[in-house]
Amino acid sequence: MISQTSGHGDFRNINQRPISLGGNLDHSENIDAALIADGKDGVLVAVRETLKRGASQIKLCAGGGVSSSFDPLDVSQYTEEEIHAAVEAAADWGTYVTVHAFTPRAVNKAIAAGVQCIEHGQLLDEATVKLMGEKGIWLSIQALDSEGREDFSEEQKQKKADVANGADAVIKLAKKYKVKMAWGTDVFFNPPINKNQNAYIAKMGSWFTPYEVLKLITSDNAQLLALSGKRSPYMQGKLGVIEEGAYADMILVDGNPLKDINVMVEYDKNFVLIIKDGKIYKNSLGK
Repeated sequence: MISQTSGHGDFRNINQRPISLGGNLDHSENIDAALIADGKDGVLVAVRETLKRGASQIKLCAGGGVSSSFDPLDVSQYTEEEIHAAVEAAADWGTYVTVHAFTPRAVNKAIAAGVQCIEHGQLLDEATVKLMGEKGIWLSIQALDSEGREDFSEEQKQKKADVANGADAVIKLAKKYKVKMAWGTDVFFNPPINKNQNAYIAKMGSWFTPYEVLKLITSDNAQLLALSGKRSPYMQGKLGVIEEGAYADMILVDGNPLKDINVMVEYDKNFVLIIKDGKIYKNSLGK
C-alpha cells in the first residue's frame, strides 16, 4: 500500500527521518509491505513502480489507521490532487485505486478524486454512504472483534474498538442505499489468528441471510476484483461463477451453509473436500 509521510502506511519510529530529509527506507518498505510517497510527482512514481512490479490494483492510505502508531483515526491523508494522480496513473494501466479510509472527509475526498473502492469505512455518516450508493462506489467492509492485539498500545486498542463498534451502523446504511459491498477479514501478518478468520464470515450473518453472506464472499467479491481488467491475474477465466472455463476453488461442505452459516467456521471438520485449480488438496470422504 502507498502512504504519505505520517500516514497509515508509515511504520517508521518517531526518530526515523523520511527519505526526503536524508533518511533510509524503513523495514516495511524493504519487504514491500508499504511505500511512502509525498506530492503528486512522488505518488505517480510510487504507483507506476507498484504497477511495474505486477500489482493488479493500487491501494492508497487516505486516512488514519489502527495498527499505525502516529496517525489518529480522524485524520485525512493525501490531497485530492495526490489521490487523483494515483487514479490517473492506475487508469493508464486499465485498473483502479482503492483507499484505506474510515471517515467522511477522507472518503468524500477520495470519491472526488475518482477512487472506485473504499476499504473499511466503519465511521462513515449517512450522507457519505448515500453518495457511495449513488456513484456506484464499492465498500469493502469487515466485521471485526473490538479487542486489540496484545502488542497494541492503549490508544491503538481504543482505535480498534471504535472501528469495530462502527460496523453495525455503516452496514445497515450500505444496505439501505444499495451500496456495492465486498468482504475481507483484514487479517494479515498474524498467522496465529489466520486459522480463525472464517469466524468473520459467520459475523456477517448479523446483517445478511446465509445466502447473501455466501454471495458476498464469492460472487460479489469477484465483481470487485474484475475492476482490475487485464491486470487481473485471473484474466484467462471468470471469477465468482461455476461454469466451464471459470476459475473456481470448489468445497464440499458437511452441512448446509444456506441454512446455518456457522458451518463455515469449523472448516477443519466441515470442509470434507477441497479442490483448487483442479487439484484435490483435501479429501476426507474415503473415496
